[in-house]
Amino acid sequence: MKQLRAIMIQTMRSAIRSRVFHVLFLFILLAVFVLPLVVAGDGTAKGQVQITLTYSLGVVVALISTTTLWLACSQLPREIEDYTMHMVTTKPCPRWIIWFGKWLGVFLMNGAILVVSALVIFVLANWGLSRHRFSSGEMERVRAEVLVGRRGFEPVTPDFLAEVRREYAERKAAGSLEDGHNPEAVQAEILRQKRAESTEIAPGDPPKMWRFENVRVPRGTDTLFLRYRHYAGSTSQSSQRLLRGSWVVADPKGRGGARFHEIPQQVLTGSFHELELPADIIAEDGVVQLGYANPPPTFQSSTEEDRGVSVVFQIADGPVLMAKVSGFPANYARAMVLALFQIAFLAALGCTVGAAFSTPVAAFVAIAYLIIGLSVRAAIEAPLQDDFGRYQYKGVLDRGAHYLARGVGLVVVSVDDFEATGDLARGRLVEYARLGEAFGVLIALRSGLIALLGIWVLHRRELGAVIRR
Repeated sequence: MKQLRAIMIQTMRSAIRSRVFHVLFLFILLAVFVLPLVVAGDGTAKGQVQITLTYSLGVVVALISTTTLWLACSQLPREIEDYTMHMVTTKPCPRWIIWFGKWLGVFLMNGAILVVSALVIFVLANWGLSRHRFSSGEMERVRAEVLVGRRGFEPVTPDFLAEVRREYAERKAAGSLEDGHNPEAVQAEILRQKRAESTEIAPGDPPKMWRFENVRVPRGTDTLFLRYRHYAGSTSQSSQRLLRGSWVVADPKGRGGARFHEIPQQVLTGSFHELELPADIIAEDGVVQLGYANPPPTFQSSTEEDRGVSVVFQIADGPVLMAKVSGFPANYARAMVLALFQIAFLAALGCTVGAAFSTPVAAFVAIAYLIIGLSVRAAIEAPLQDDFGRYQYKGVLDRGAHYLARGVGLVVVSVDDFEATGDLARGRLVEYARLGEAFGVLIALRSGLIALLGIWVLHRRELGAVIRR
């Protein structure tokens, strides 16, 4: 429509004339062209790419988001206070078209800047790799672990609660529990023992096994990566050292008459490691079984290092199976789509508060909304939980505040929901399901409701009541 196109073009022209936009655009240029050249990693190809993606791309997205929010908050208030909007509304132009034209102008301009900036960073990141002339081994590693889109598969988590109830029932039936005991206290102690046993492998113990289900990889995939971190004795960094061990991998085809194959390892504990595995360890039903064996000490000695130590696998640290699903350019593009969603949401938020308030008040309200979105998740997780995952409230006020935070979490949108630079830096796949959820829940639903509110506010606002001072 001509009306929509005219308002969109006028919005872009007005934004370009803004001095705040000039300053922010200068910072964007510096972040795009200077940061990838001056930022330094740990001297490895992997570190160089991760630092470039984390800092350069993260800073650019943050600056463009700030520019979007400021322009969206200032466009409508400025034209209302300058009486420009009064002349527009006297023409046969519905106010929903005015609001939508403002949103579209801000979004398209900043979206174009984001796309161009992302392309430049992508080119400079690859040029930086070739400029440093890393070894072929480092380049192969960075292509396998960072410049890729890998899907992660986590092992099945044991049903600790079911095991606790079963053991408690067995103890009670056997009469091994004291009369008048506290059932919850006994079950909590059993639960702590079960969790400790699931994370620690003593020297000479049977291998600790993990089961992965629904492991589906693209046709033609011949390699999987096992990412893990284990600790020697305890999770204290001072206790970590080189440690011998073996991964035991189930062979669904039973080659050589063996159900399991052993892969010896001697690596530094306390750090993440990756082990290449053949993709044919995946059974027809999508199940992968593997375990870790902590060998017994080879001889008796008075030193702890020779006697052997327990191996600790924290539940949060894996192991995780990784499979390549897409190349880095495709994964990079998916992350930029999420960033575009963020730009669209911020433009809608800014135009909505701009339709109701003056520029300073609109900016304050928008920033307050974003701060609430960032902090509400922490407020939801603030109450302590007992061993069984139940919240422990200190009183009625604590319970009410928690329920309020959970209710607010259904309404507000956190910009962390759009952040994907961390996944890019780790080579993790940005799933299409995540894009679909972000578009459906965050854009179509929540941002759509914000847009409807903004259109209603602009329609109801009495422009004649605005007095310029």
